[in-house]
Amino acid sequence: MRRNALWIAAVALILLAAACSSGDDGDALDLSDYPFPVEQIEAIDSRDHFPTGQTFDGYNSNPPTSGPHADTFAPTGVSELAVAKEVAVHNMEHAGVVVWYNCQAEPVLDAGACAGLRNELSQVVLQEVADGNGVLMTSYSLMDGRIALTAWGILDTFEEFDETRVRTFINTFECNFDPEGFC
Repeated sequence: MRRNALWIAAVALILLAAACSSGDDGDALDLSDYPFPVEQIEAIDSRDHFPTGQTFDGYNSNPPTSGPHADTFAPTGVSELAVAKEVAVHNMEHAGVVVWYNCQAEPVLDAGACAGLRNELSQVVLQEVADGNGVLMTSYSLMDGRIALTAWGILDTFEEFDETRVRTFINTFECNFDPEGFC
């Protein structure tokens, strides 16, 4: 009787481990049907937290898509101030998507064009947040391109606003990686 209970417990643990590891650990996704070019970045294994204000320069993409990060995260929605990359990574660990924009990328946008881009992105982000999606929008002057969309291990970069592309990314990759059960 005890031997049967041990076998049942062992099988249950194996099934539980398989269930917990599928779909939320950054494994390769089948992106063959995804309509836009995205880059699947090999996830950095560490999800360690460090004190807010500490920086980390070992990310393997710019903007980052995974790795150790600050112990705080930013509220979803449109941030008026630039969010530190280390904080934004925490949002991705919480199953979120980050929309980054850079008005200083070449060609540099003047104040009016930057406000226009920010307004277009904001409208999408605010509607997605109202619909219950975990999306953060922030400026990020350290990337080369104009717009980047990130989720844990996924990066999409492009130069011109495309509402369909932004919404498709959010609705495809938000909650794709959810190790802490936010979805």
